[in-house]
Amino acid sequence: MKLAVIGTGYVGLVAGVCFAEVGNEVLCVDVDEEKLARLRNGEVPIYEPGLDHLFARNLRENRLCFTNDLKQAVAHAEIIFLALPTPPAPDGSADLSFILGAAEEIGKLLEKYTVIVTKSTVPVGTADKVRDAILKNARCEFDVAAILSFCARARRSKISSSRSV
Repeated sequence: MKLAVIGTGYVGLVAGVCFAEVGNEVLCVDVDEEKLARLRNGEVPIYEPGLDHLFARNLRENRLCFTNDLKQAVAHAEIIFLALPTPPAPDGSADLSFILGAAEEIGKLLEKYTVIVTKSTVPVGTADKVRDAILKNARCEFDVAAILSFCARARRSKISSSRSV
């Protein structure tokens, strides 16, 4: 399957490497050119036991690639994972501007059915906000889903879905 992961922080990079390890073609997107250069050269900027080995293998086998080109990633992907920061806003709520900004841009670029998944730590109802942001410009059918983070047991995780045209 062809996947894109938007954001190469801890969550996005680990997810992208793991998706590649099980055979998916993963294109990771980031805006930080220096970080992208290091990643393309095989440098892993975070520590997670065993990640460096998996990273190197999947980079070498071309299942894991890096770009700053969102248009390329959207064209590539059947599923797009949003793994973007959600820092606290001044009132203490999650600042969704990175996620909603990316969703709006994705809506402008979608040309085929795609599933967009939030992989960031977000409040309940964010999938609806992501759907609305994409709908501002979308010209094709898409679905939005959320992977709940920090569940006590992954097998008990629930996925919320929001289908849109």
